[in-house]
Amino acid sequence: MKKIILIMLTVFLNIGLYSCTPTNNIDDDDIVPQACCGDDDEILPPPPPPPTEGNGG
Repeated sequence: MKKIILIMLTVFLNIGLYSCTPTNNIDDDDIVPQACCGDDDEILPPPPPPPTEGNGG
């Protein structure tokens, strides 16, 4: 009986520790992508993939 209580206590303690979400103070509007390696240019999307050959089947 003591093992069951100890296991349940451990499970609830882990749930309590890992379920906290302290991200309430973070605003998603403030996140701005930043350039890397001294590159201050605008980040461009990747080029489109090359066209496939054949009839697709």
